[in-house]
This record gives sequence, C-alpha cells and structure tokens, in this order.
Amino acid sequence: MSKQRRLKTCFGRRAIRVLLIVLGAFLALAGANCERRSVADSAITAIVKSKLAVDNETSSANISVDTKGGVVTLTGVVMTQANKEQAERIARNTEGVTRVINNITVETDGEHDAAGAGMSASDLAILSKIKTRYVAEDVIGAKVEVRDGVVTLTGNVENAQTRVRAENIARATSGVKSVNNMIEVSQ
Repeated sequence: MSKQRRLKTCFGRRAIRVLLIVLGAFLALAGANCERRSVADSAITAIVKSKLAVDNETSSANISVDTKGGVVTLTGVVMTQANKEQAERIARNTEGVTRVINNITVETDGEHDAAGAGMSASDLAILSKIKTRYVAEDVIGAKVEVRDGVVTLTGNVENAQTRVRAENIARATSGVKSVNNMIEVSQ
C-alpha cells in the first residue's frame, strides 16, 4: 500500500472515530434529562476530546477533559511540553470555552518535569484533583504538596472558612492517606 493511501486510510479512521465520539455524546445527552448548562458543558467536553483525538501531537496522549460552566480542566500525562501546550490551545480554541485549567504533567523518560520531580503518578493525580477543586471552589492562597498519599497544605488564605474548606477538599480526594494543614489565615 502506498504511503499516500495509508495516510488517507489513517485520516479516514480518525475522522470516523471523532464523528462516533461526538455522535455518541450527543445521543447520550439527548436521552438524559439534563439542564441546559450541563448539556453545553458535556458538548464542549465531547468536542475537545474529539479534537484531541485527531490532533497529531495529542492523539496518543492520555488526557482527560472535564467542563464545568464553560471552564475546561485538562489532566493527564504527556511526553513533551509541546503536547501540553497543544492540548491547551485546542481546548482554548473551542467554541463555548471561557477558561482552560491545564493540569497536564510532562513526563520524559520516566522522569516528571520540575513541577512533579520525584513524584509518583498517584501523587500527581492527587495533586491535580486537589488543585482543580481549589480553582473550582475559589480556594486562593493554599499551596499543596503530596508525597506517598500524604498531603501537606501551606500558604495564606483570607479566612478560617477557606482554611477548613481547603482541608476538607484534600481529605475528600481519593488516594489521600492523611492531611497536614499548615495553612495560615491572613488577618
């Protein structure tokens, strides 16, 4: 088979896969009794996933997409910084997206980039989940470190309620063994 024909076949398969993903998402939404905003968020998620699946730089990456109120959160692990940036570009350039939270980590030769140096994949997943919830719930000023499932919270927050909320979010995250809350409240 010629190279040109193989490329056409590969492109055709990807196009069909994208169409099936989008069609499946819309069919699932049509059968569900969802409110308008949830339908829009689900549609955005489906479109971003489809675009990631057909893009040459991100198609083989393990990237999860979640949308809430037009805010797209990307999580997962990619091999290069360029893959991470491309995934964010794709999400940002999708209609209906108001903001992109890029929690994708870069892994090269089994080593994580500086932000995740020495961290296991499960610790990175915990860190990503906690940070995503902090953004969604406006927990500002809290810093998170994770080692072997033990979460340490530091930083300064506005009030005691935010300090407690930060700790509760961390405790409720799957995979967390314990939480050390050393957050200070600004007065």
